[in-house]
Amino acid sequence: MNHLQNKRILLTRTSEQNKNTAKQLKSMGAMPVYFPCIQIDYLNNNIQQALTKLHTENTRSTDIIFSSSNGVKAVASCTNNLQKSLQGFRIVAVGHKTAQTLSEHDCTPAFIPEEASQKGLIAAYQQQSLPQQAYFFRAEEGSDDLLHALELQGVNTHLIPSYRASCPNNDASSIIEQLQNKSIDAVLLGSAKTAAFYVQRIANLSLANTPVIAVMSQQVTKAADKLGLKVQVTASEPSFKAMLQGLDDYFATQDKG
Repeated sequence: MNHLQNKRILLTRTSEQNKNTAKQLKSMGAMPVYFPCIQIDYLNNNIQQALTKLHTENTRSTDIIFSSSNGVKAVASCTNNLQKSLQGFRIVAVGHKTAQTLSEHDCTPAFIPEEASQKGLIAAYQQQSLPQQAYFFRAEEGSDDLLHALELQGVNTHLIPSYRASCPNNDASSIIEQLQNKSIDAVLLGSAKTAAFYVQRIANLSLANTPVIAVMSQQVTKAADKLGLKVQVTASEPSFKAMLQGLDDYFATQDKG
């Protein structure tokens, strides 16, 4: 990936997530520019109530489901020992990143669906014994496909909104000035929510479209299009690695031109 050399890339994930992406970009010779367009707020009251109720549940007949790393971190923030709080329950993770975050807290998922999505988990459950009930820790806003699928199969499912995504309100004038000067080569947008907050923070659609826009998936492309963003790069698969590869390929084509 040498076509990202010296490219200034706008990073729009949370401050913590941007650090990991920045390391990847620096290793490719690119120059990361931090511009968090999303922040994660934990809904501690909801989590604490759920954890208290969990203490009275039958561990053998209750599943604990996490659909994201943020969900794991949110619940972990409300207990001194996540592993101890969830001990005995069958834990299910949607995606290997979620599983990795669980492992960092000494929790091992019983199974991980092949497809990192709620639909993937629905398919995985068809190969597993169903619990009598499940506690589903997820974002405040999200798909209800899994909830409905489990309830249709008689699983009493408790949906626990554990965190919400919000738009940072700190000063964006420095980034806006860089966009005006056309000194930002590309922007990475990993989700529909991040794309919406990016547009909100720039508050000028023409400026927001100045750099090359690279997104995580076709779903984000559709959301960006509705916002008026002109996407040049869509990752071949939903990962930042694939998005960076797509961006490198794009600049390779531009360099040849």
